[in-house]
Amino acid sequence: MTLVPLLFAAVLAQVPTIRSGVEVLAVDVQVVDKQGYAFPRLGPDDFEVSIDGRRRRVLSVDVIKHAGPQNTRTPSAGAGDEPAPDEVAPTGRLFAVAVDEHSFPSGAAKAAMEAVRRFVENLRPDDLVGLYAYPTSGLHVDLTSNHASVIPKLDQITGLYEAPRGEFHLSLTEMSDIAAGDGTALAQVVARECRGQDSSCSRRVRGEALSFAAFYEAQVAQSLNGLYTLFQALGRIPQKKTVVLVSGGLIASDRVGGRPNLTGETTNVGRAAALANINLFVLHMDSSFLDAYSSGSPVSTSLMSDTAMSARGLEMIAGAGGGTVVRIGGGTADAALERLTRETSVYYLLGLEVTDAERDGKLHTIQVRVKQRGAIVRSRTGVVIPK
Repeated sequence: MTLVPLLFAAVLAQVPTIRSGVEVLAVDVQVVDKQGYAFPRLGPDDFEVSIDGRRRRVLSVDVIKHAGPQNTRTPSAGAGDEPAPDEVAPTGRLFAVAVDEHSFPSGAAKAAMEAVRRFVENLRPDDLVGLYAYPTSGLHVDLTSNHASVIPKLDQITGLYEAPRGEFHLSLTEMSDIAAGDGTALAQVVARECRGQDSSCSRRVRGEALSFAAFYEAQVAQSLNGLYTLFQALGRIPQKKTVVLVSGGLIASDRVGGRPNLTGETTNVGRAAALANINLFVLHMDSSFLDAYSSGSPVSTSLMSDTAMSARGLEMIAGAGGGTVVRIGGGTADAALERLTRETSVYYLLGLEVTDAERDGKLHTIQVRVKQRGAIVRSRTGVVIPK
């Protein structure tokens, strides 16, 4: 697999480093309402922060804005005292568009890429944007302010997924259940798929379920490895960055013994996003219902659970990384990407009190809440405090 080019690191020379005293930890936080507009005028008393489950005092709050149109609502009733004057970020925003090619059948990624194209075209001149298609093609554009250079590459992304072909008609849920040793699920498929007195049919059904499970596990592992490589590369850049992950789904089972089961790997990828200070924005381009009802074949009784399996891996990554998943079940992703533009225009920089014991260079969990009703908080879930 082609690795992420280290030219991402060329941005380092342009990015300011936030410096603080040894007693203060700097953490950036987005606080928005349901429409994606930033909550203004929040002060130290409006935030509740814990590290490893223990409350920590918020010593300072600064509002950092990127140059551009106003992206905040009128202050809500009960907001805290107005903090120091807003600071304008010295550089533009940083976006990396990551596309999981293996999650889209051939041609199915076109609608998503059209929305991404409009998103890139509407970025501000000082914003940096890169493209990373994974896990196999190596198609990429390094982070650049030349937004026009990204557009031709988007047109080349069509999707590489090919469903495994077998003797039987197994849904994702049936495959997972049979692989987990569920005798009832196996008997139901055998009753539907097997004809006459074929004594070997049950064995073949189970063998096919295990084969399909291994196929999907290998595919998901490839995707996770591609994401992990990207997050590690972006971790070299201290500036806050947003990864726009575009995927048709990442299959994962939620039952004991079910497959595909890559829970540990998925969690590690999410933690890598948190450590790299990545704002993870996942676009799940879910065409499962449209495909099922337009195919002309009977709709599977497990369609709902199949759809949930396809979404679960993405939700696990976003949950571990403090990100969010937006499901696009029909139409385009334009509204979601417009909201992302609003959300990333303003953020808060908190100065937190830390203890000597926490300055150990190890990963610590961090949780940020605000007292404002209706506020949505986006913050990293893990932090390493230097010795």
